[in-house]
Amino acid sequence: MFKKKVLVILGSIVFIGIILYISKNIVFYRQYQDDLSITNEELKNKQVTPWGVRLIGQTSKNEKVIKVAILDSGVDKEHPDLKGKIIKEFNATNLPNTDKLGHGTAIAGILTANDNDIGIVGVRKNIEIYSAKVMRDNGKIYKQDFIKGFEWAILNDVDIINISLGFSKEFPELKELVKRSIERGIILVAASGNNYGKNASYPAKYKEVISVGMINQRLKPLKQSVIGKIDFVAPGENILSTNNQKLYSYYTGASFSTAFITGVVAEYLSYENFTKNNVRQMKIYNCLKINSKVISGSKKIVGNGIPIIN
Repeated sequence: MFKKKVLVILGSIVFIGIILYISKNIVFYRQYQDDLSITNEELKNKQVTPWGVRLIGQTSKNEKVIKVAILDSGVDKEHPDLKGKIIKEFNATNLPNTDKLGHGTAIAGILTANDNDIGIVGVRKNIEIYSAKVMRDNGKIYKQDFIKGFEWAILNDVDIINISLGFSKEFPELKELVKRSIERGIILVAASGNNYGKNASYPAKYKEVISVGMINQRLKPLKQSVIGKIDFVAPGENILSTNNQKLYSYYTGASFSTAFITGVVAEYLSYENFTKNNVRQMKIYNCLKINSKVISGSKKIVGNGIPIIN
């Protein structure tokens, strides 16, 4: 009789524990769940903070400006939420310097959409964008275009280069550009890729580059996640950002996770007095690691976790 009572009590405790665990996770999930029914018409009259920004954290009021190069499909500098953000542009392709894909415009919005009364707010306000169009309008990336854009970013002595794209194989010029960037104290942040269990793309696969993976609102990796060289993860599903129609869309993929980490790096650079030299990348990596929220999963998929702005 005594054993039965003990078993009943223990069973009840376990059951209550499960209920509490489920309830806690439902509350957590709702905290980072965006209202996917929100319309562009509504965003003309109000501003929302996307779930990824709520998770990563709001930036400080530090006024220091950080220069970020975005190597991508171009950026729509006329978007109402990006006005005044694009300082310089470079077109490595032989096509018009417009963002036909909308990919680069989405990256820019996540990173630094204006804090105003419309649309969305980005991770960090005080960012100057150096936009290099290296992606063709059909989504293809040619090595020679990418090399030109990368070289242009280095010559402009930016603080960070955001690379929300990748190559399946390395090539000598890429390795050399990575080396030159690190020597000059330029931080490289790159998308690991949407490779469904394969290893990271280049340049994310290089040890000197911060490789970014993706998670959803439940802090779980997406099914298309890379397994291999991942340093950190960030929101990468149902990400609300600026599009190339001067409106807003939802995006999914490691490309968009990368912009969040670039924003966090920009925030750290704004208050850490790091000399711009060949150990700057290592110091920033350590900052990200120290300030990361550890999440469950293999390190080959979630890396060191999610860097948070304190």
